[in-house]
Amino acid sequence: MAGLTRTACPRDDDFALWLELLDIKASPGLLDALGDFLEEYLRVSKLKLYVMGLSGGVDSSFLAALLHHRRIPYLGFCLPIASNTPAEIDRGTRAALAYANPPQGTSCRQVHDFTDLYARISRTFADICPASTPLAEGNIKARVRMIFLYHVAQLHGGCVLSTDQLDELLTGFWTLHGDVGDVSPIQLIPKSTEYDLARMLCARLKDPVPLQLAIEAVPTDGLGISISDLDQLQVRSYAEVEELFRAYFTLRLKEQSRALSPEERGDKLRLEGTGPVRRFLLSGFKRRGPALADPRTA
Repeated sequence: MAGLTRTACPRDDDFALWLELLDIKASPGLLDALGDFLEEYLRVSKLKLYVMGLSGGVDSSFLAALLHHRRIPYLGFCLPIASNTPAEIDRGTRAALAYANPPQGTSCRQVHDFTDLYARISRTFADICPASTPLAEGNIKARVRMIFLYHVAQLHGGCVLSTDQLDELLTGFWTLHGDVGDVSPIQLIPKSTEYDLARMLCARLKDPVPLQLAIEAVPTDGLGISISDLDQLQVRSYAEVEELFRAYFTLRLKEQSRALSPEERGDKLRLEGTGPVRRFLLSGFKRRGPALADPRTA
């Protein structure tokens, strides 16, 4: 497989490209290419290392294990805050310790509990804005972690690694300026494909247990918003998320060239009522990035 190149987020209406991405399958070549991409990015950017948070989930554990296996320098931190369960903290700590790969001469404690810091910030904000929600509080937690990760990256000449994948990109399932970093190696890879890649990687690791535990865990955002990611998305599995998007984008692609039949219009309306597709339609501003005003048009 040729080396992976940098690319931009697809437009929301580029349905053919979304369908192409949803059909990406796991392979040893793709796994190797991801490692090559991470090595090459540091070399070309002249940066010393990556910095990343380790939640105990499969996304961050997979990338930590890949960096470790390829001996790519990085600093990984488990950063529990208030709503993280003991099981999440245990998995994040295991991955942080087992797959640590700091550059020579760098030593950092890998587990830091930011519950007290979050509580102080939340109380301060509550004095100004008394009404809050679990989602708003979850955003604070994510942004507290990101402040720390960018601080570490600045001090050590590195950059922050994002751990989101395609299903989260499509559903807007992340916090702006909270869990978005500088480099997103798996952002365009379907979650179900990532699981397959993680299982392939386990076969290459001396200690696959921390990654295996993450693969087997119930996916959760760790922010106390719901019991699991799938509860928030209103689906039973990530494979179901991807099937809903395949069906929806196929209809939208047809709609670009011809009028839909009454039955197809009904299917489109039904799909737009599902949790994942509804989130896609509401979260386009996240994928587009900052809106810039063009002064030339004044």
